[in-house]
Amino acid sequence: MNYVKANMIDKAVDIYTSLKKFTEAKELIRKHGKARSNNEPYLNPQILIKQAEFERDSNNWKEAADLYVQAGKHKEAIDIYGKQDNLDQIMEICKNLDKQKHTPDIELCAAYFKKAGHHTFAKQAFLRLGDIKGLMKLHVDCQKWDEAQMLAKQNPGMESLINLPYADWLSANDRFDEAQEAYKMANRPDLSLKIIEFLSQNAISEKRF
Repeated sequence: MNYVKANMIDKAVDIYTSLKKFTEAKELIRKHGKARSNNEPYLNPQILIKQAEFERDSNNWKEAADLYVQAGKHKEAIDIYGKQDNLDQIMEICKNLDKQKHTPDIELCAAYFKKAGHHTFAKQAFLRLGDIKGLMKLHVDCQKWDEAQMLAKQNPGMESLINLPYADWLSANDRFDEAQEAYKMANRPDLSLKIIEFLSQNAISEKRF
């Protein structure tokens, strides 16, 4: 190619990329491109992104996601796997993300895990973030009461996040005595009183008085 002979490597790479000849573009960079400090050829992320877009539009979602990861576009890769409900691959990405650099990406992973109801994966994501409040809400939303209570004991002051929803859950599951105590702990004696009124009405209607 004349551009190569003229040492216009970037222009030649652009042409190959626009023609979707990504293998040729990468080979050109390998032979003539700038090298990194470890002598590995520097691969312009834009080539990877354009190839990823091409693979995505061709419904080759696995190839597209891998390319996005190589290009450092983790959000795009996570979204692709999320649409495929491929939680294992999202976790593969998540566990290699750095909290300081990729907080929004880890939060996105957690959102996909939580939406899918995968408590274990979501828990790992919140732990990577160090987001204790988010972790508590996860436990509550998934009704993992033992873990929620343990977390509350380890983090004084967070009991308020669990007491009321736990009391509601107890009440919904006809565990009224426990629910009364839980409502009192949640500073909702009014709701505790409603349970007593409800039980009293039932007793009267069933002639158990």
